[in-house]
Amino acid sequence: MTPITAVMLAYKNERSLLWRLRGLVTALRHVGLEAEVLVIDNSPARSWRVAAMVDASGFPSRYCWQGGRNLMYGPSMNLAARLAVHPVLLYVCGNHGKSIDPSWPLDLLAPLADERVAMTGSLQDAGPPEQLGFSPDLPHLHVQGGVMAVRVDVLRVHPYPEGDLAHWGSDVYQSLQLMAAGWQLADVPTIRSVWREDIGDGPWKYVHRGG
Repeated sequence: MTPITAVMLAYKNERSLLWRLRGLVTALRHVGLEAEVLVIDNSPARSWRVAAMVDASGFPSRYCWQGGRNLMYGPSMNLAARLAVHPVLLYVCGNHGKSIDPSWPLDLLAPLADERVAMTGSLQDAGPPEQLGFSPDLPHLHVQGGVMAVRVDVLRVHPYPEGDLAHWGSDVYQSLQLMAAGWQLADVPTIRSVWREDIGDGPWKYVHRGG
């Protein structure tokens, strides 16, 4: 089984992140993955409680407080890719999300067995690709941020945007960028991630509802 770097991004909400970090570690243990745990903390103040939980995770781990700077989503993911030891990033939002079945990481990783697939998760509408400078012929789809898996080597070659789209819209831009480069995105039916929408009924193992 492919070793992974499990990543969470932190911003202010310590209580929320501690709860979800505990759930992430539980899932990694449940499925027996070889993993490292990486937390990039964009909060104004260092969290000693989060750092202590990362250290106690039982996995090789690293807590990276950014000295009070908020790198935002895209640059934080680029940093995670640079720091990652293993070939796949498994990302989970620290502010929103609920594990229903701890086997969910295996569902996200399974489509990566196809070497054409760069990123997996919950596919949502991306709007017209030309609005972000891409060909209108691309599928109007993106992997909704919040919970996903992505190949580290691909992310290093095609990093997230770090300008105006460093946060809002960065997940849409990234998905379009990968498809424009010839990579595929894979929808995982048991993972549901939305932005201010109802999740609907489904065989969900992990649900992320941002906003």
